[in-house]
Amino acid sequence: MAEPNFIYKITILELLKRSGFPLSNSQVTDFFLEGNLTDYFTAQQAINDDVDAGLVVSKKDHNNTTYAITDEGIKTLELFKEKITPALSKDINKYLKINSIAMKEENSYKATFFKADRGGYVVQLRITENDVPTMDLSFHVGTKEQAETLCNNWKVKSDEVYESIMDILMG
Repeated sequence: MAEPNFIYKITILELLKRSGFPLSNSQVTDFFLEGNLTDYFTAQQAINDDVDAGLVVSKKDHNNTTYAITDEGIKTLELFKEKITPALSKDINKYLKINSIAMKEENSYKATFFKADRGGYVVQLRITENDVPTMDLSFHVGTKEQAETLCNNWKVKSDEVYESIMDILMG
């Protein structure tokens, strides 16, 4: 039998490949926790190992990290695909079927900020649908606290902001 940590790493690759879109850290971890497959720390170690090996690429936006499988990860998955048992494959399918719409929606609201060259911070807020930008907003704010507040409120209020801007510009 294969080492459990190795199975977790291959499972992450399979989960990312089947999802068809990047998954957040919590979405990958939730798969393992909801299925009682392993604990949080072991799941995190497997994710980090896949990233360190170049099998998965991570992208950090403000307070959210997403992961996507790389070409090298796809090649590796093909070599070890038989390590995904039929039961585990069924668990992956079930998880994605139940959660994929919510996961896509959660990942379509992006908020990030960075320090501006001439002081203050630039906040970038985005809504995407199928990786196509629906709305892109950038703001310059004076403090890091303001930037964090805008980013934290974006997921909650982005639909309202979008509707308001459309109403104003179309009306």
